[in-house]
Amino acid sequence: MIYQWDRSTATPDQVVADFFGVLCGAEPQPVDTFAVGLFRSVAERADELDATIRRYALGWSPERMSLIVRHLLRLAISEMRSGTTPATVVIDETLEIGKRFAGNESTAFLNGVLEAVRRELARTTGSSCEPKA
Repeated sequence: MIYQWDRSTATPDQVVADFFGVLCGAEPQPVDTFAVGLFRSVAERADELDATIRRYALGWSPERMSLIVRHLLRLAISEMRSGTTPATVVIDETLEIGKRFAGNESTAFLNGVLEAVRRELARTTGSSCEPKA
């Protein structure tokens, strides 16, 4: 959904409808509310997320990054800020997806940026960026 939204003029609502319409086809399926929530968070805060990326990806603007790396960073930062998933889990999953779709060389870059964001969130929120039990 993030890729489709970033590469088109569609609204987030149109992207969600198109994504789940194509994905599900003729058989109605429940919409994944967690995925939609993350997507909407990225779509609504893309400029703010990109500013965070610029702060920690020294020498790299989001526009210079590959699409998958930029989208993974936006998604991971948004999810870490939400506090719904432990930051360490978000980072680990992002690195695994990055290895698969952006290549092993993306791992150190993704990890460096996300660890810096995790530390900033821990410092500014006074927590470890882990959800409350």
